[in-house]
Amino acid sequence: MSETRTLEFSQTVDAPAKQVYQAFVSSVALESWFADSAEADARKGGRFYAWWNEGYYASGLFTKLKENKRIAFTWLGLDEPAPSKVNITLSEEDGTTRVTVKHKGVGKGGDWKETYQQMTDGWENALANLKSVLETGYDKRFYDRPMLGVLPDAMVDEKLVKELDLPVETGAKISDVVAGMGAEAAGLQGDDVIFSIGGHELKTFPDFSLALADKKAGDVVEVIFYRAGEEQTVDMELSGRPKPELSASAKNLAERTARVYEQVNKELDGLFEGVSDEEASLRPGKEEWSAKEVLAHLIYSERWLHLAITCFIGNFRTGGFSNDLGMHAAIASAYSLDELIAELKRCEAITVAAIEALPEEFVADKRRLMILVSNVDEQGFALHTRGHFPQIEAALKAARKG
Repeated sequence: MSETRTLEFSQTVDAPAKQVYQAFVSSVALESWFADSAEADARKGGRFYAWWNEGYYASGLFTKLKENKRIAFTWLGLDEPAPSKVNITLSEEDGTTRVTVKHKGVGKGGDWKETYQQMTDGWENALANLKSVLETGYDKRFYDRPMLGVLPDAMVDEKLVKELDLPVETGAKISDVVAGMGAEAAGLQGDDVIFSIGGHELKTFPDFSLALADKKAGDVVEVIFYRAGEEQTVDMELSGRPKPELSASAKNLAERTARVYEQVNKELDGLFEGVSDEEASLRPGKEEWSAKEVLAHLIYSERWLHLAITCFIGNFRTGGFSNDLGMHAAIASAYSLDELIAELKRCEAITVAAIEALPEEFVADKRRLMILVSNVDEQGFALHTRGHFPQIEAALKAARKG
């Protein structure tokens, strides 16, 4: 039998053992600090699976579970020479938890050299991120990474290639840029198609993350993009990522959210001042959204957030939804323009009320609270709503010309 060794790592986390335990046994929680995608069936014999955007994955079975005390599972990662075992123990004292990870059965031969280093770096980085997420809410994989300052709209497909007369078949269309960030300074605009960042072609949404994985705020990258079918190249300085502030109470967060909605709605009301129902109902093109259908999308998104809040509280996955034009048209047809605007504001009021009613236990859990905060602060749903303002303006402009 080949000689093996045990890798041991430890981290003190200023959080109760209950929160730390959940971070290891919940699929959603694992994705918040450990892996980009995870599945955890937390019972003896249940499945453990983790996958990272870079293409690495590991799977195994839970072998031991003692609530808030101990977790053990088998481990076999991509291209690893043999299975190994992970044992995690939690020791709590005065609300602070000592996490000890023992990764057993790691070989000593030359074929284990690369795996050994990957495991060492992986666990050290993961435990540092666990500490950050549970103590502050900030996922270092996200908040330590710089940003371009763009609002991605859609990945290039055959339809976009034809619509935008693109000479390439990959890339990401953006709906707008974020004020004060690198993309705006470099001259990018809504409807531009970014082909590559620093030589990394964008073929899927995760490629944005991969392109910036080894970058930091202040770095300059070459960005190739297309505007009206013409290729352009700019050097763009990457911006730091704004960090949402966690609230000390549900009431405080609800008040903050209400203020964000109030400001966004002032801007929205300005867009529709003097607009008739007929103008708002006209589509610029056969498959393009009318202004009313954009409002329907915003309503649908806000209703999704209502469901998402219950998922955040219960540690469940939120799931997504398709931007189906038929659904948008159905919602838009059921309301007049004024009624749509009123319904959107009503949905926002429900969001605020739901936030004010958050359980104290949820607010005390910075990991779960940050997921909610990142959806309702200036960089969350408000940014999403503002990102559709140019689309509304374009639809109304086309309607008035017609």
